[in-house]
Amino acid sequence: MTTRLAKSADHDDAVAVWRAANVARGRPPEAARVDRVRAKLGEPDAIVIVAVASGRVCGMLLAEPGRDLDGRGARVDGLCHISMVFVHPGRQGQGVGRLLLERLRTHVAALGGTRLQVWTGSGNERAQRLYRRAGFAPSGRTALLEPGRTIEQFVIDL
Repeated sequence: MTTRLAKSADHDDAVAVWRAANVARGRPPEAARVDRVRAKLGEPDAIVIVAVASGRVCGMLLAEPGRDLDGRGARVDGLCHISMVFVHPGRQGQGVGRLLLERLRTHVAALGGTRLQVWTGSGNERAQRLYRRAGFAPSGRTALLEPGRTIEQFVIDL
């Protein structure tokens, strides 16, 4: 298995992985959401990384410059925000997510980045385990997305 920065030709495969993972966890995305994700992958400052096994994309990661005010403010020098990490259901538990995060960490550090951050659901034990194993730690910050859905921030200094 290899990881690499995605090319625009990889975006459809990355969206397919994202979609398959969401369907598998009982959250099939609506068409408008699929379109928004596809657009985010194509943004000029997006960092899209894919994992490839046997010639097929089996994992995807989307990151972007971190911003103040929880994404609503100005860019924060050195901060990179991880928007999503998804692995095809048939490849989950095989280290794909860890490889994607390692590639991002190396890439961002080479660009002079100093910190990665990610928000994940308080009840998403699988994602939290992934981030902890990759060296991330809870920042202590939480937020309420919607009634009953709390998210937690994890960070790592590079």
